[in-house]
Amino acid sequence: MGGSEACTHLELAAIFAAFVAVTTLFSLVSFGASAMDTGQLPGPGAYPVLAAGEPHLAPVGELSKTSIDTLAVRVAHTGEGGPVDLSRATVTVMAGTYLEILTLSADPHPGPGMWSAAPLRDGDGGMLLEAGEECMILLRLDRPVPRGEDLTVLVRPEGNAPCSITGPVGVPAADALASSSPEKD
Repeated sequence: MGGSEACTHLELAAIFAAFVAVTTLFSLVSFGASAMDTGQLPGPGAYPVLAAGEPHLAPVGELSKTSIDTLAVRVAHTGEGGPVDLSRATVTVMAGTYLEILTLSADPHPGPGMWSAAPLRDGDGGMLLEAGEECMILLRLDRPVPRGEDLTVLVRPEGNAPCSITGPVGVPAADALASSSPEKD
């Protein structure tokens, strides 16, 4: 009985070694074929990068506050390329250590952590901005932004470089107090 058990372990070891050899050979052949296609081997940790095209949106005017936590940004289509579908855009807000990626709102008055745009949605749910057209984007932050920092809003249509709008953060204390707390008798 002892001999057959040793033979079984030896057979398993041989099968495992053959599996490792075939897998290694297949990997090396695949890696070499990949290098022949591109003409060079990728470096360690390399991954494909998709470069964004030119920005198709440009800021019009400045960043403005419509209330204590709602900002307004006006952007225009630069005329480059076809229409820009704002429903597929990413909106990011940054200030100091504050970073927030906002979600598109179906409501024209966005909730906390959301954004909306003035163009009406078409039948397919898109928000197309044609060449030369402008629209207002409303942003509603879900937490306070550090006072005294410049706020940067990036509106990035799919496949294009972002449109960057930068402006000061903060509302004068009297305005903030008036809009955030009821008057006392």
